[in-house]
Amino acid sequence: MICFDVDGETTALSEGAELAARMTTISQTRYGPVVGVPRLLGLLKHLSIPATFFIPTYIVENYPQTCRAIRDAGHEIGAHGHLHEKLITLDPAQERAVLEKSLKIMDTVLGLRPAGYRAPWFELNPGTIDLIAEYGFNYSASLMDDDAPYRHTNGVVEIPGQWLLEDWEQFAFNAEPAWGSIPQDVDKVYTLWWREFEAMRDYGCCFTLTLHPWLSGRPSRVQLLERLFTAMLGTGDVWFATGSEVAGYVIEHPEARHEITLEK
Repeated sequence: MICFDVDGETTALSEGAELAARMTTISQTRYGPVVGVPRLLGLLKHLSIPATFFIPTYIVENYPQTCRAIRDAGHEIGAHGHLHEKLITLDPAQERAVLEKSLKIMDTVLGLRPAGYRAPWFELNPGTIDLIAEYGFNYSASLMDDDAPYRHTNGVVEIPGQWLLEDWEQFAFNAEPAWGSIPQDVDKVYTLWWREFEAMRDYGCCFTLTLHPWLSGRPSRVQLLERLFTAMLGTGDVWFATGSEVAGYVIEHPEARHEITLEK
């Protein structure tokens, strides 16, 4: 499952409205929806690979043409908050309000209702899974307690990820305010991700790669992804699937799933 979190400026603005005045910081994150997404869409079209794009609805409102291009290319769009809000800072009423706002914007601008949800910063509240089930979501892609999909007791499918398969830890850097660390060489990152893919393939896992267009839309990193995806395709036995397709498989094949209960 190839995921793109199209956070754009919400990467900064969710940390503080005052960062809107930091022109270089904002320009770095704006690179994602303006340059990164079109370039990555070209790569996905070239390789005939489907992807899932989790998009805060601030980006949907401010870059509607970019988001419609993702939709029209046949990729899946999932919910990802409005301003990339950290759920742990919201009480239940606020969390519900953000979800309702984002669903309304998705419907108004894109004419769709997302089936998948990814919590900003991968941080769910104890009540989030029940909340998204109430609003008709089929799956979450937010937790890290497994390397194969499973169902929560309320029926929502979880498609787990991990920090190892994230580009933020490899490429994110901002001088002031400080984010991330020194960006890694693409060959090192290729080796890191390819070795994890090989091992997960041996174990029959779900390789969930999370990418941000403002990071992985840079030229050498797009070439890294082309190299990685081409090698995966070359195995001849790997299924590239959207989140909805993964969730559908889990639901249709109960023998291949297990259930857990989140403590509340």
